[in-house]
Amino acid sequence: MGGMRSEESPFGRAVFTDETPLRYDGNYLWVDRAAEPQELVAEARRLERRMIFVPDSTLGDRLAPYFEQHGWRIDRHLLMAQLREPERSADLSLVQEVEEEALRGPRRVLLQNEPWAKPEVVDQIFDAKVLLAGRVETHFFGVEVGGEIVSWSELYLDRGDAQVEDVGTLEEHRGRGYASAAVLAAAERARAGGADFVFLVADAEDWPKELYRRLGFDELGRYTKFFTPST
Repeated sequence: MGGMRSEESPFGRAVFTDETPLRYDGNYLWVDRAAEPQELVAEARRLERRMIFVPDSTLGDRLAPYFEQHGWRIDRHLLMAQLREPERSADLSLVQEVEEEALRGPRRVLLQNEPWAKPEVVDQIFDAKVLLAGRVETHFFGVEVGGEIVSWSELYLDRGDAQVEDVGTLEEHRGRGYASAAVLAAAERARAGGADFVFLVADAEDWPKELYRRLGFDELGRYTKFFTPST
């Protein structure tokens, strides 16, 4: 989410990735100072940012009622780190390292019912993965069934830190341990690459966070994203 450039704001900074302007995780207003929601809306409009990112959970909770009342989409996320041994095992032999392009087809299938996942937006999400590969070490993992990849994960590795990201399984293949295997394979690769801090981000209001807990990940913090009503 670092973007490629930034601009200072009275409330934090605006982040820009000009190569992928439709990808909100690279184009947003980062808020790290207390402010009234109306001020943040005006500042986001001035900077042409359609997402407001609030890393402070207390501030995010205080702002949420206003944004909810005014029709903004609110995403609450948990940062979870693997601090202990997994309670759940998985067959890692199911997982193979693949090229990023091999995951694009199944990812499109998984995203097709998301209202925000217009083809041009998804294209820029994929383009962003190429940009990220120029900044950190990246690895992509897939579980193949019947000649197609049905579950996957990816890994961003930067010296001692590693993030497991973009975990997914096609709906008809869920409940078979594939996602567990994909996550644990990525974590194992991170440890082999020298990482001593392995984390991921989970939707605070969705079920996968419970799976991640069984895989040894515990909550360290929360943050909130606010999206303009037209997104």
